[in-house]
Amino acid sequence: MVTAAPGTELVRIDTDVLHQPFEGWGTSLCWWAHHVGGWAEARRNAVVDAVVDPVSGLGYNIFRYNIGGGENPSHEHMEKHREMPGFQGADGAFTWENDANQRAVLLRIAARGKDLIFEAFSNSPPYWMTNSGCASGSGNGGDNLKADHYDDFAHYLTEVVRHYRDEHAITFRTLEPLNEPQANWWKSNGSQEGCHFDRASQEKIIQEVAKQLASKGLGDTVVSASDENSMDDALRNLGAFGAETLAAFQQINVHSYAGSQRKELRGLATELGKRLWQSESGPLGQSLSDDTDAALFMAERIIRDLRDLKPEAWVDWQSGDPSRSWASFTLNDRDQTYTPIKRFYMHAGFSRYIRPGATFVEVDSEDMVAAVSADGGSLTLVVRNGDRDASRGYTLDLTRLPTVGLAAEAHRTSRTEDLERLPDMAIEDYRLVVTAPAFSITTFVIPMP
Repeated sequence: MVTAAPGTELVRIDTDVLHQPFEGWGTSLCWWAHHVGGWAEARRNAVVDAVVDPVSGLGYNIFRYNIGGGENPSHEHMEKHREMPGFQGADGAFTWENDANQRAVLLRIAARGKDLIFEAFSNSPPYWMTNSGCASGSGNGGDNLKADHYDDFAHYLTEVVRHYRDEHAITFRTLEPLNEPQANWWKSNGSQEGCHFDRASQEKIIQEVAKQLASKGLGDTVVSASDENSMDDALRNLGAFGAETLAAFQQINVHSYAGSQRKELRGLATELGKRLWQSESGPLGQSLSDDTDAALFMAERIIRDLRDLKPEAWVDWQSGDPSRSWASFTLNDRDQTYTPIKRFYMHAGFSRYIRPGATFVEVDSEDMVAAVSADGGSLTLVVRNGDRDASRGYTLDLTRLPTVGLAAEAHRTSRTEDLERLPDMAIEDYRLVVTAPAFSITTFVIPMP
């Protein structure tokens, strides 16, 4: 029996209680790839290395490529780097030279990364397929895809998928035709692409995209849906989809910006036999005072998502953003350089040590997640202490692990530390006593030889 050391809380880790298998960590490419893709090749590649390298970088292996709708050339209202080039004009002709910046980053990732999973997603149909003639939304926030253009939109998306497979050897495992479709904020003359789809419209485009993927022999790509902003909207809409729609997609995507029904959505995904991704998140609507606040906020979000939603993948919105609270690194156009900030080190505390193929296991503290590596040789525990003033002590009960080594490796990010390597910590009789300082994230790697 393991007892808690004085002044510590006893926490049990049980590797016999298995949760979700994990496919990995990732990021969307828009808008940072559209930005960095215009840099000199060596400078651009350095940013890619920071994202994909599992030792010195984030070690991400999941990347969401944005199929731009393409805005009306007479409109000038989207923010810098947010107007994504499309490929098809109103005359039906495709111009594949478009979107060179995002493509340059995508191809470098494909050459540089390992265990890669690619998803293609759309924020809006091309402007000429819309009711408003604008790729940022309709006049009133309602449906914007013209009723007679569902097949045209599906054709557009699937042709892009085919082009990347045939011309660039990039196979998108999933194709998502929707992005926050239930939201009512996608209106014309907005700052970015967006398109509302009510539930019936979602079902219609999901079925049409699946049909065209099959008819074009693109069987290695399947549909994902629906990337709702709110987990509660996702639960409500997916739960009401008809059988034909449910059969047309294989992966549930959801953003964890809003809503509270994580466990319920996990239950629905399991019931339906669908893979579940947390496909986009960030500090939406949060007032964060500095980089460390942003890192600790997002660490809490990640832990809660992994514990309650139990997604098979966790994907950040974008790694580089003009707003520091949304970014893992800043981007300097003058020098064409990047600079990691606190969120980079926080994310790396998860992503360098919980790798693709790991399986999450039970740990009875809401401030922690634990995962066993794919080879079964180690267990990674990430601990967040959100208290700004007080440290927290824990006695980790490791008796439910099959075996343990003599010492645990530890790394910490805090206001004064950037994933700093700490002295190894002795494990005695399946018992590890640790301290999590105030306002910190600590990663422990426990060997299981």
